Amino acid sequence: MEPFIFKHGSERWPDGRTVLYIFAVPDLKRDTALAALVHGGQEALKDLPITPALDQWLHVTIEQVPTVAGASATRAERENLTAALTAELAQAEPLTLTAGSLLSYASGVICDLHPDDGLAGLHGRVRSVVQEICGPTTARYTWGVQHMAIGYAHGAADSDQVQRLLRQVRPSHAALHINEVHFVEVSADQQAHQIVWEPLARIPLGPR
Repeated sequence: MEPFIFKHGSERWPDGRTVLYIFAVPDLKRDTALAALVHGGQEALKDLPITPALDQWLHVTIEQVPTVAGASATRAERENLTAALTAELAQAEPLTLTAGSLLSYASGVICDLHPDDGLAGLHGRVRSVVQEICGPTTARYTWGVQHMAIGYAHGAADSDQVQRLLRQVRPSHAALHINEVHFVEVSADQQAHQIVWEPLARIPLGPR
């Protein structure tokens, strides 16, 4: 495991740059088993060079808004995107995912998420809105098997040792409920090893 480098696209995330994203944000007060899973994993790794993601910055990425209309987007553009997302996601269903197991990754620790189809469907709805508002070729986020990062490496660590510690964490799986998405302006705090953001809108899944 090597130190995590926060990137925007394929390049190091420049200091001070912000980018618009749509995230799903876990509610650890509601999903108490998920809180136990996340905190258990972080506690197991406390003596290793891995910075835990703070509760308020835990997230699942749903879509990135293209930089051409991202941090430089006008208030009207942000409001238009919020309104379009609200209308589209009123037709979506809330999701219940299984979070876990915890996995040692190349530069940190992630929580696997499944099944894939619900998240993929939500991503598809959000991407269709982004392309409608920002242009048909503008969505750039590479969609794959989704996860939630719970820690970022700030030094080298033995991935096998990390995985052995994570395997002892119980519960090993927990429910993650998603009933809204967060439209946020994101920056990378390289010194604190955290992804942080300013909230722009909270958009429910299903009718209000």
